[in-house]
Amino acid sequence: MTAIQIVLGLLSLLPATLFAEQVRTVIPRATLNYLSVPVAEVKGYFRDQGLENQTIVIPGSTAIAALVSGNVDYSGAGGTGMRAALRGAPIKAVMFQTEKVTWYLLAAPDIQKISDLKGKRIAVGTVGDTQDALITMLVEREGVSGQEISRVAMPSRNTTNTILSLKTGAFSAAVVNADESLLGEKEGLRTLAFVGDLFPYPFQGFVATDKMIAERPNDVKRWLRAMARALIFIRDRPEEAADIAMKKIPMGNMSRPLVIEGIRRFTKSLPDGVPGLPTAQGIKTLMEFDVKAPLKIKEDIAPEKVMNLRLMREVKEELESRR
Repeated sequence: MTAIQIVLGLLSLLPATLFAEQVRTVIPRATLNYLSVPVAEVKGYFRDQGLENQTIVIPGSTAIAALVSGNVDYSGAGGTGMRAALRGAPIKAVMFQTEKVTWYLLAAPDIQKISDLKGKRIAVGTVGDTQDALITMLVEREGVSGQEISRVAMPSRNTTNTILSLKTGAFSAAVVNADESLLGEKEGLRTLAFVGDLFPYPFQGFVATDKMIAERPNDVKRWLRAMARALIFIRDRPEEAADIAMKKIPMGNMSRPLVIEGIRRFTKSLPDGVPGLPTAQGIKTLMEFDVKAPLKIKEDIAPEKVMNLRLMREVKEELESRR
């Protein structure tokens, strides 16, 4: 055996992480909505791509500043990122985890159906925001005019306060995520609807810099590949995904069966096949609600100004060819 062979043999015994490329992924909050990142870490999907991921929790515009400055590689502040891109920030959305919003409408015990919300107060993030617009569509579909409900702005509410407010009558319904709807049901509240059933609306986008996309496309594809595989795992194996969630995400007092059901409710937002690439209808909706409406823009905007989905498309085609 030659000296080179001996050295190569010794190198093969070293941990793969010594040779892995370090990447930093920002998520806005550590919840089931972003379980894909810890799943990709635990299941070795990042490692399979020669990556070692560090997850950082940073909200909204702060995450975009960290991305633009080069302190992180990917940010889950998709909506904020696309609006920043339209204002000139050198970033683009590269994938969207879901094809539908992950929100549910949770109501007080005395509300039996959506039409019972006539004349009632509904909590949304901010009056005039996307939640407000979708809830208006939802109630109008059930015969209640948008003028017959009152919106309560609660942008920073937490699960405990939301449930308490619903139980005490501060408002009659609230827009919540899947796990929150389950916790509410446990407290005697009622889930009225899955808001995602309204229409395709890609959600939970991740953005990267134009420089990364242009100069390191294969590196971006490695990260996208790991994320897509994680989402498929969550959809196909919710019980195992729940075990990872209970170890890696603060789940409060949620039992394992509740976490499993929360994951199943989340996966109602995922498309069939390989997730990550929005449909044409989804992109149209996304531009209307996540870009134009918040910025009060009426003219059409080319999606290419805020998103670059070419690499996700290539990853999707590659992974689907293997299934």
